[in-house]
Amino acid sequence: MVGLWPVLDRRAAFRGAEQLLRDGRSCGVVLVGTAGVGKTTMARELVGSLTGDARWIVGTESTQNIPLGAFAPHLARTTSRDPVVALRAVRDVLAEDGLAPDGGVGIVGVDDAHLLDEFSAGLVHQLAVGRDARLVVTVRSGAPVPSAIEALWKDGLLTPFVVPPFTRDEMDDELSAVLGAPVERFSADAIWEESEGNPLFLRHLVEGALDGGTLRKSGGVWQLRGRPAISPALASLLESRFARTPKDALDVVDYLAFCEPLELEVLSELVSRRSIEEAERMDLVRVRDVGHSHVVRLAHPLFGEVIRDRAGVLASQRIKRRLVEVLRESPDPGVVTSMRIAELAMESGVEPDPELLVRGAEDAIAMCSLEQGARLAAAAVRLGAGFDASFALGRALMWQGMGAEAESVFAAVDPDTLCEYDVARWLLTRVASLYLEAGRPHEAVELFQRERGRITDPMLRVSVVALDAVLHLYDRHLGEAIALAREVEAAPEAHPWARASGVFAGVAALTVSGRGFEVGALASSAWEAISHGDGLLRFHIGYFEVQALTLVGRLTAARDTAARYRDLAAGQPNSAALADVASGVVELTSGRLDDAATHLTEALAVLDRKTRSEWMLLAAVSLCQVRAAQGRPEDAAAALAIAERNTGPELAFFDPLVDIARAWVAGADGEVSAAVHAARRAAVLAAESGQFAVEALALDVATTFGDYSTVERLSELETLVDGPFAKVATARARALAKADGPALDALAAEFERVGALLAAADTFAQAATAYSRSNDRRGELAAAAKAHWLSSRCDGATTPALAKAARPLPLTDREREVAVLVGRGLSNKDIARRLVLSVRTVEGHIYRACEKLALSHRSDLAKLVQV
Repeated sequence: MVGLWPVLDRRAAFRGAEQLLRDGRSCGVVLVGTAGVGKTTMARELVGSLTGDARWIVGTESTQNIPLGAFAPHLARTTSRDPVVALRAVRDVLAEDGLAPDGGVGIVGVDDAHLLDEFSAGLVHQLAVGRDARLVVTVRSGAPVPSAIEALWKDGLLTPFVVPPFTRDEMDDELSAVLGAPVERFSADAIWEESEGNPLFLRHLVEGALDGGTLRKSGGVWQLRGRPAISPALASLLESRFARTPKDALDVVDYLAFCEPLELEVLSELVSRRSIEEAERMDLVRVRDVGHSHVVRLAHPLFGEVIRDRAGVLASQRIKRRLVEVLRESPDPGVVTSMRIAELAMESGVEPDPELLVRGAEDAIAMCSLEQGARLAAAAVRLGAGFDASFALGRALMWQGMGAEAESVFAAVDPDTLCEYDVARWLLTRVASLYLEAGRPHEAVELFQRERGRITDPMLRVSVVALDAVLHLYDRHLGEAIALAREVEAAPEAHPWARASGVFAGVAALTVSGRGFEVGALASSAWEAISHGDGLLRFHIGYFEVQALTLVGRLTAARDTAARYRDLAAGQPNSAALADVASGVVELTSGRLDDAATHLTEALAVLDRKTRSEWMLLAAVSLCQVRAAQGRPEDAAAALAIAERNTGPELAFFDPLVDIARAWVAGADGEVSAAVHAARRAAVLAAESGQFAVEALALDVATTFGDYSTVERLSELETLVDGPFAKVATARARALAKADGPALDALAAEFERVGALLAAADTFAQAATAYSRSNDRRGELAAAAKAHWLSSRCDGATTPALAKAARPLPLTDREREVAVLVGRGLSNKDIARRLVLSVRTVEGHIYRACEKLALSHRSDLAKLVQV
């Protein structure tokens, strides 16, 4: 249910205008801004902040040509058209209503002063000249303004203030307040771009999108898919901008409405330079320097929506045909232009060139615009474009998780009619789709074994090796997968899509097997290949690259790598969701639980579908751990349920991660024995397939929940797993088994040093418990305080270890107050002066606090409180 639109508290903007109104240098302010930016709301708030009642004058189009029309309600007692007489009448009204008592000034608000007739404008000007009233005036920027109103700020009678649009944070707050749930960042970005922060535009956009079904809620997150519908009220408001626009300038807007931005040189082939200059002068378009050229785009994104809505079918097709003609003449159109040409050609009213559609589809798939790629490829198939069109369509469907639909397309291809190169492409993609997306791994392997003999060319044989590496990965034969991936990497003749597939298998296998230090170089070797292949494959590589960096303790590099993949995903919800999963892993390890939850929740909302998905599984197991760490067992169980729905024989490779998630859910529910059992089962599964890094993770979870028999196997894994994790996990298990508080303190400090704050908080909490068992009250309190402080930095993490160590300091309120001041470095005399106590009383509080906390000296109390 969508709530009411609140009036957002825009304190910063309001204070700026209020300061100008009250500084006394003029008799008021004139608020300038675009339509819908909130001028009227701010004007009424400013008037309300002044002492006294107010009169409001409103300019309207209906009274714009009527002399003194805006003042008519206030001039009922006079029939004179003499401005002097009218001004006197206005003054009389102000005085009689008590708005200007004792010779003081009244308060007059003038809304939409740009629509005042000349006489009304003149009256407002005279009120300002005579300082007969405090004036708050609003004017629409860019609109023709009566000269008397313009003189108000030019002559210094009123102080101008430009009313800004919403900031991005303000818009996000408004959306959350209205919709009652967060909006995914990709959708919020689109709404921000369309509305440009204009409050009125924002409201109409959101309401239009809700009515049109393009803004909908999924997984507790609002998503915008497709263009938002323009409400009639907003369309009317925007169309008024074009009411007096010359045809030549409108032609510029028409072309940009269907294809923006356009390079200035390209647009000049469609319209005259003079027309472009006129459109820019009227603030309908904007010209910007981009590199070595100029690009032209509409002054507001919503202009295009209005123009497209009011254009007829034939006119739209004519414009699109002309755009295609000119754009196809570009010597090097580039990927984005290729996609736009294909879309325009498909909607131009004439049969497009099938090859043009296939090229556009391929570029769309490379850019992760999968729905567009499928649409263009399907159109090319209908036009008889042949294998290339079917191949593009099958891949676009496959990457969207539509495995059954993709298999129908691939199965309709007769490999006997294909050249060997096309057979290789068809086989590699069909087997991968059948295995992972259609969930039919046995059939996929059978198909691969049956058809691989068709490929004999040495260069193309590399694609068979790449596919073999992927199949070995998912069949949990990691050593073979790594060896085959290295073979692909070493083959200079490997086709880009074969190289990218082989590298993915190698990166994933190296990561989970604990050879994280080798991942970076292998992943880098695929960058050039990825740029020529299917766009989403880069995010498969990216996830494991980020995971590898996290496992070897390079969290800063992991965060930078995740950010790089997020940048690559800009503008496409599917790829942005995959990048979010990788970011969620880093933020979870770093203890940024709120950020991790946002990334993972939004990813799940985007990726949600009926078929099984490894990405849904990966996002869900991470979210499960986030919710467990937040002390939200029910939400953790809900995330686990999502992960379990996405398990299957084709995804058995990920089974250990699901068991680790089960351990966290059990632990969050207080079922420690079940947690240990699940973690141990995960370790066994991981060990059986050579996933030694995952095995170390699982054993560390078992240790967390009280199984200290993990020491022996963890110590063996130290030589198998790159980075410090296995060594630290072993040392932690030993320290917990011995209840060695100082050792746990040292390990926690190491976790904190590398940025693994959640592990640091947990380990300090375990240290506090260990100190407690040895009756070391000072150590216990210091470790517990550090654990509490770190948990606050982890957005209030509430793990079982933290809950166990959360014992408040046993001090009275006054003792705590004195201790805090001791920690700040104040002397006893200073404390006594501040709290109005005697020095002897302060000394007594310090003595009792040290006695309760088993501290021997005042300096120890200072150190403890500082922690």
